[in-house]
Amino acid sequence: MAMKDVLRLSAARVPNKTALILDEKSLTYAQLNQRVNQLASAMLKMDLKHGDRVAVLVHNCIEYFEIYMALCKIGGVMVPINNLLKMNELQRDLSYIAPRFIFFAEEFSSKVDKLKEEIDSLEKSICIGDASLPDHHRYEALFEGQSDTEPDVAVNDDDLMSIFLTSGTTGNPKGAMRTHRHNYLNALSGSIEMSLQPDDRVLLLFPFYHVTLEDRLCHFLRGNTIVLRREGNFDPQDVLSLLSRHRITICQFVPTMINTLLQGDHIEQYDLSALRLALYAASPMPVNLLKQALKRMDCGFMQFFGQTETGPMTTVLRPADHLDNSEIGMQRLASCGRPAALFEARLVDDYDQEIPVGQVGELVVRGEPMTVGYWQLPEETDKLIKGGWLHTGDYARLDEEGFIYIVDRKNDMIISGGKNIYPREVEEVLYGHPAVLEATVIGVPDDHWGEAVKAVVALKPDVAATAEELIAYCKENMASYKKPKTIEFMNDLPKSPTGKILKRVLRDEFWKDRDRMV
Repeated sequence: MAMKDVLRLSAARVPNKTALILDEKSLTYAQLNQRVNQLASAMLKMDLKHGDRVAVLVHNCIEYFEIYMALCKIGGVMVPINNLLKMNELQRDLSYIAPRFIFFAEEFSSKVDKLKEEIDSLEKSICIGDASLPDHHRYEALFEGQSDTEPDVAVNDDDLMSIFLTSGTTGNPKGAMRTHRHNYLNALSGSIEMSLQPDDRVLLLFPFYHVTLEDRLCHFLRGNTIVLRREGNFDPQDVLSLLSRHRITICQFVPTMINTLLQGDHIEQYDLSALRLALYAASPMPVNLLKQALKRMDCGFMQFFGQTETGPMTTVLRPADHLDNSEIGMQRLASCGRPAALFEARLVDDYDQEIPVGQVGELVVRGEPMTVGYWQLPEETDKLIKGGWLHTGDYARLDEEGFIYIVDRKNDMIISGGKNIYPREVEEVLYGHPAVLEATVIGVPDDHWGEAVKAVVALKPDVAATAEELIAYCKENMASYKKPKTIEFMNDLPKSPTGKILKRVLRDEFWKDRDRMV
């Protein structure tokens, strides 16, 4: 089955059930399907062709899902764009993807004007907002006079459905490709693992440019009600109010969110009796924090681990695994569980040979919900997927019952507050400062964020610069969440005999008393 059928079937089954809620705005499944069909019809009339990439640069909103589902029905390829990126980052990412269409929020109009000048492929731009802007189509105007019947377009299981941008050690974008079949199976796996019920009500807190957006497609499959919150600063009282007011049964957090919720006595002031499942993902959960949450939040907990490339729900520490109070049960709270439905996992050495239980090796996974590779990067795809197994770049160990414990990261990626940050990208910005001779960036432990970005810098002789100045320089030249939180100055950075900066020597000093290096 292609994902194009999911909304149509749910709209036929539960037409009057509320599908989406944002603030005071809501749509039933019938209304959502009607608008999706109208939008699909409009895009076809605008000459959208099968396989065209469509960039989406907006905040969390109902329109996000309308665009996504309309593209599903007509063979367009959804490419969510991080709306925190600076202009140079947007130019880089869109040059790589080469979209013909872009949907954007009104506040990004000046950036889109410039992108249309710079990106040759970009032909049509649609503004979500009230303004009538020259050279752009107005989103709501697209619906006028459009048919609400199902589009007569052939979309196959193996057609490309979405591209989610990630990066690597170079900091350059890599687009993880996902087909209709992969996304459908991912939705099916999520429905199974979360034991979704027809009356579940879900609150979405993550920015929709994050791959967890596709993990939430399972709720459309089940006909759940989905409550949206605009991404931004995490306000614990606002989130608790939404959980209580909408009788939310399922919500996904990152550990930093849970930590914030548990501060003070806010959580006891709200009725969370409907909440049956708190998901946590995107970065490791400190065991002590998890124990606090288990005591103060009267619901089931489930961790899932994955990557943009893998699922992302690839392994699962299920609710029952959190309730074992034995010594080994408490130890397993530090694990990321066992393979999710439709996935298998193993640990291998540098020669891709499976290693014994208890030893540390690279985690490799296999399953149909994972990516088919990187957009227009065959060599990178071959490095990622070997013999059908996807190499995660994470080092882990297995126990006798098959529980997986992530102990370190093979590449240098930092996960801070659930966001992926690639040191090379930050280093490139630092090297652009006239005072910087050498720079390296590492992740260091942070009790709130999990990891924090730290730069170690050597300045040019007789040139001065402060940490505050360099941090401000980074903030000006890249998305603010990527900037270093601290900067340490050294006369000479440690290097190997070949001159390579020994990032691990610097990093180990901060992690030496920890059980794991992530």
